[in-house]
Amino acid sequence: MNIVRKLREVLAAYYWAAYSLHHKFFLRPGRPLKNSRLVVIGSFRAGGAGKTPFCLWLARRLTARGKRVAILCHKAAFDEVRMYRHNLQEQIRQGLVEVHSTGNRYRAAQELDRACGKAEGKGASGWAPDFILCDDGFEDSRLRPHAIFRLDWEKAPTEIDQLLPAGKFRSLLQDHSRDQVRTTILRCHGVNPDVRFFIGSIANSEGDFPKYRQSIAVCGLGDPERFVQDLKKAELTVQKSIVRPDHDRNFQKNFHEILRKHCEKNIVISEKDSFRLSESLLGNPQTYVARQSILVNDLARARIDKVLAK
Repeated sequence: MNIVRKLREVLAAYYWAAYSLHHKFFLRPGRPLKNSRLVVIGSFRAGGAGKTPFCLWLARRLTARGKRVAILCHKAAFDEVRMYRHNLQEQIRQGLVEVHSTGNRYRAAQELDRACGKAEGKGASGWAPDFILCDDGFEDSRLRPHAIFRLDWEKAPTEIDQLLPAGKFRSLLQDHSRDQVRTTILRCHGVNPDVRFFIGSIANSEGDFPKYRQSIAVCGLGDPERFVQDLKKAELTVQKSIVRPDHDRNFQKNFHEILRKHCEKNIVISEKDSFRLSESLLGNPQTYVARQSILVNDLARARIDKVLAK
C-alpha cells in the first residue's frame, strides 16, 4: 500500500510540473472583457463541488433583477448543458439567458464580448449579456474575470501530494495567487456554511418517494460519495451504490442493464444523471431522481451581491 501511495505522489509531482508548464507557455493571462462581466464559479476539487447548482442559483438571482446572463459550459459536459436549458427554460424564453457549449471558454467569452461591442451593447442576434457565468474555468489562467466564486469543502490545498492522482485536487492555492483579490471564498462545510447543498426531493415520474424497498444509487458525478451521503441524510435506505464516470456518455446503456438486473429495486440517480436518459427510462416507475437544493446564508448573499455590484 505504501508503494502505491508513493507512486501516486510521484505522479502528482509530474502532474503539477506539467500543469505549471502548460499554464506558463499556453495559458498566459488574456485580455479582460470590455462590455460584459465575466464571473468564474470554481473549486480546487476535481469534481463534485456543486459548481453547476451554484451557477444555476446565481443565474436565477441575476435574471430576477432583469440582468441578461450567458452561461459557458465545456462541451464535454453535455449533461450540464441540458440541465441548464431545462431549469432555465423560462428565462431563456424571456430572452434573459443563453447557454453555450464550448471547448474554449476564453475564446467564447471574447467572442460574446466583441459581438456586444460591435453592436453597441447588443450581440449579433440583438442580445447582449450583462454577465457571463463560467461554470468552472477555475484552471484557465487566460480568463480575466470580474469575480471568482470559489466553493471550498476543506482547507485549500498547498502541498503537491494533495493533487491528482494522490489527492482530489487539480491545483494548489499558490497557483492562483494573482486571482486572490477577485476571489470570494464560499465555505461549503462545517457549522453554518456559506453555501449548503442538500437533496430537496426524490421522486419517480409518478411523483412517489421510494418507500418500503431498499434502493440502489447509480451515480455519474464528480463526488459519488457525497451524493450517497446526501441520500442517506434525506432518509433514504441505500443498499449499494454503482459508480459511473462523470459525464458518462454510456450512462443510458448501462442504466438500462441495471434496471433489468435489479427489477425488484428502486434505482435512484442525480438530476444531472437524468439528462443522459431517454424519456422511457425516466418514465419507468423504478427510476427515481434526486434533485439537489442549495441554500446561501444571508451574509454570503450580501457578499455576493456586493461583488457583483462593483
